[in-house]
Amino acid sequence: MSTYCISDPHGRYDKYRRILQTIGLRSQDALYVLGDVVDRGPDGIRILLDMMARPNVTPILGNHEYMMAYCLRFLMREVTDESLSALDGEKLAALRDWSANGGEPTLRAFRALSPSERTDVLDYLGEFSLYEQVRAGGEDYVLVHAGFASFSPDRPLDGYRPDELIIGQGDFEASYWPDRYVVSGHTPTQLIPGAPEPGRVYRTGRRIFIDCGCAFGGHLGALSLDTGDVFYA
Repeated sequence: MSTYCISDPHGRYDKYRRILQTIGLRSQDALYVLGDVVDRGPDGIRILLDMMARPNVTPILGNHEYMMAYCLRFLMREVTDESLSALDGEKLAALRDWSANGGEPTLRAFRALSPSERTDVLDYLGEFSLYEQVRAGGEDYVLVHAGFASFSPDRPLDGYRPDELIIGQGDFEASYWPDRYVVSGHTPTQLIPGAPEPGRVYRTGRRIFIDCGCAFGGHLGALSLDTGDVFYA
């Protein structure tokens, strides 16, 4: 059994499938997906459907799944142009925010699903965890979408709010724990100050950043937690 993680495929089903082929993912292997499966690219729903069919894939919540789930739950009865025009101010603001952050391809694909498929997708989003703790290759890892805002070493992991984990990356150079690695996505390594190879997996101290800018013409990276090897699509 091998353990891998990827992050931020953002609707690029082509790169998602390619990275699975590159790592040679087997049914006995474990794959952790650190959020932002959807939006920006055209095929986020298609990636979700593939993940749903794989019991060895563990999804972790990203801010884009959070926006998607919030908006689609109040649009669930019937996603039509008429339903969009009947939203109150708060919901309309949330929908505009989601759209501004690349949600339109996801909404279009969701509208094309059957009612039962829509329900299945939303149920699956409810299964996304906020973080995962994994031991592999003799090391302990915490897998999370962005990081730990307002971090304290004495604060229990289940004491963090969702927004502190899906958007709160904090200081890129700060290590959280001396005995655990934290693997995260959210911010493309092209945007991390001091990253020696922008667009590649970036390691500093006990932090590993694996969002390689897939949605912006960059790679989709995969990290082996057993060996530390990195793969790209």
